[in-house]
Amino acid sequence: MDYARLVMNRWDQGAGEPGELQVFGPPPTARMTELLFSPEGVYGPDIEARTRHRCSLDIYEARGGVGERARPDPQVREVGPGDVMEGSGWRVTVGEGWHFQPYLQCLAYRIDTDAGSVCYSGDSGGVCPGIVELARGADVLIHMNHFFTGTEPSPEYRRACGNHRDTAEVAAEAGVATLVLTHITSQIDTPVMRSRILREMAPVFGGDIVWGEDLMEVPVRQADPGRID
Repeated sequence: MDYARLVMNRWDQGAGEPGELQVFGPPPTARMTELLFSPEGVYGPDIEARTRHRCSLDIYEARGGVGERARPDPQVREVGPGDVMEGSGWRVTVGEGWHFQPYLQCLAYRIDTDAGSVCYSGDSGGVCPGIVELARGADVLIHMNHFFTGTEPSPEYRRACGNHRDTAEVAAEAGVATLVLTHITSQIDTPVMRSRILREMAPVFGGDIVWGEDLMEVPVRQADPGRID
């Protein structure tokens, strides 16, 4: 849902300066892009107005735009497990998670730089071999921690969304240094439940466990736990 907003705001406010957005994602990212931003797409009329109406062109020029205003044209590359994207000083590796297959292809990503490595599970649940392999030896694993173990309504729910013991096992098998818990439901987001979950995860995973909060900053290579803001 945030994809359209990112593309449109970046294009409109950037006034031609940032260049085209490079987009990597699973199918149907390319089709979604076409349906959103093509002349016949959802934002087609809005983009036409912004590229042709004199008022909009005045705004474009006031922001520093020069010449004819081009339409947004995100450069899409659809990716799957095992794919690698590289840039100046960074490498992103794609892995497979468990979530809503076969309806969706569900991916996870790992970024490696000289400063360290971070793996993001997406919404993967259960003890997923793809996440374990992708996160192996990472400095930080950011993992969905959706439900309290033993209260899942079905095995399919557990595989799709996971629980706190599964999350600890993934981190332990992968040998990561720090585990950051995210995508936390109201069922477990209370002081008592938080304390119990962390206490039960600790014997399974011996590294640092961080209960993720909005706007929290976690150092990739954690020398002093007190530095977590």
